[in-house]
Amino acid sequence: MKRIRCILTAGICALALCGCSVKKVEIYRAADVAMGTIISQVLYAEGEDPTRQLQRLVQELETDSLSWRLEEAEVAKINATAGTAKGWLLSAQMQEYLTVILDVAEKSGGAFDPTIGQVARLWNIDTWAAGRQEEAEIPAAADIQSMLDFTGYERVLLREGSLYLEENVSLDLGAAGKGIACDRIAEWLEEQQKIQAAVISVGGSILTYGTKPDKTQWQVGIVDPADTGNYLGWLFLDGQWCVSTSGDYERYFEVDGVRYHHILDPSTGYPADSGVSSVTVLSKKGILSDALSTACFVLGEEKGIQLAESYGAEVIFVDKEGNVTMSSGMKEYFSARRF
Repeated sequence: MKRIRCILTAGICALALCGCSVKKVEIYRAADVAMGTIISQVLYAEGEDPTRQLQRLVQELETDSLSWRLEEAEVAKINATAGTAKGWLLSAQMQEYLTVILDVAEKSGGAFDPTIGQVARLWNIDTWAAGRQEEAEIPAAADIQSMLDFTGYERVLLREGSLYLEENVSLDLGAAGKGIACDRIAEWLEEQQKIQAAVISVGGSILTYGTKPDKTQWQVGIVDPADTGNYLGWLFLDGQWCVSTSGDYERYFEVDGVRYHHILDPSTGYPADSGVSSVTVLSKKGILSDALSTACFVLGEEKGIQLAESYGAEVIFVDKEGNVTMSSGMKEYFSARRF
């Protein structure tokens, strides 16, 4: 009886050569800012708090790799070579990212485009959405067209480990960066023997990892676009998954009663108008869930479902009238029950 009581203490079993020992799992929570968004952590771990290590990991990913603003980041260095014959010899990790990103761009017919950043900055929606909507201005059509002349995934060439950009073209991996961060975090978690489980939010992308001590499923809510304080339903997940949502309610400004959101249609340079209010993609890979959520939002329901399923991902759409449409496999994970 003493042996059984020892093994079951705190719900965790641990046998040592010298007998029975107990490893207590603590729940560590943290929230901070990196990559221009909020990083929220819930970690189930033994020993010391690992949240600061994870936060540094995300910050280093931004400063070393993904930022187009910081000169020392690889994306910024790539952009500095635009129009040159030499191009940029990619790190192995960046080559992996860009192989996936350019594949999604091609298969989506450019609905996802890693070169659209210059047009997005012309709209400056993040600034207006942060509380200065009264100053918001719609860019001139001529200015939008001028910027579109320097966009298009076709102007990016990946060949033999090097990347070549046409003159005045630049990369902005923001539409896939949060998913990339989720993948990098997942790799790091695999290396941490003392972390049993975690749920991490990187802006609109969420990573679930491992199994909670109580063995219950992860629950990821899908926001109701018409009432962002409530959920349409929940995804019930086991183990490692990445969930990314793109919605017209996330960042936007209004002029004369018209909402201008941050998800741009690369073919027009204006906010996408496919009849969709939000798209949530479920995938084992964060880079895919993030890129596909943008692409599917631009494409709309029919083409979006086809694209997601071609990557083995599941997707759920909410249209402007609040109707829900999902891929056939999503029904296994989604429940509309309320709590």
